[in-house]
Amino acid sequence: MVTLFRNYFITGVFVSLPLVVTIWVLWLVFRTVETTLGAFLAWVIGLVTGEPRHIPGVGLVLTVVVLMLVGMVATNVIGRRLVAAGERLLLMFPVVRPIYTGVKQVIEAFGVKRTSFREVVLLQHPRPGLWAIGFVTNEGRGLIAAHFSEPVKTVFVPTAPNPTSGFFVIAPERELIRLDMTPEEAFKIIVSGGVIMPNGPEDGGRSLDG
Repeated sequence: MVTLFRNYFITGVFVSLPLVVTIWVLWLVFRTVETTLGAFLAWVIGLVTGEPRHIPGVGLVLTVVVLMLVGMVATNVIGRRLVAAGERLLLMFPVVRPIYTGVKQVIEAFGVKRTSFREVVLLQHPRPGLWAIGFVTNEGRGLIAAHFSEPVKTVFVPTAPNPTSGFFVIAPERELIRLDMTPEEAFKIIVSGGVIMPNGPEDGGRSLDG
């Protein structure tokens, strides 16, 4: 029973961490913008009208604008270099390094980088008889496909509980079993080590034991 509760607690931490960190960062940015730019804007209004006045909601609007500007900067070459330089600076501090790296990996696992995952599949890995969840990243084509006599696909097989690392495999399409689930559901299974499992029909497809 203790082990079960511990597993539930750990799973809850992993699943909730990206959301909690996102909310905390947004709140921190909001408070910073509200106390700096908001106060500056109130001062400017005071110069014009003769009486400083705080505009309700200005902090939220300015926060959205600031985040959009950061996103615009981070998507160009100079911005990416600045972000990389900032990361290198943070990683120089031994106390900050493991916290920043861990949070970044979890957020990346649940973030926009997953959009390249086209479908969730089951495949036998690392040996026949053992099954793993994988993500199809591309259709086999070009020089790689030329070495096969049948259709193949490239698959990323993540590790648990850290799905940002894993294995890249090229598998025949006939050996892949497509799962009717979203990448989000699959990542929850992987991060939780199988504790979280989506509901579905018990007799839902091909038998895996022959």
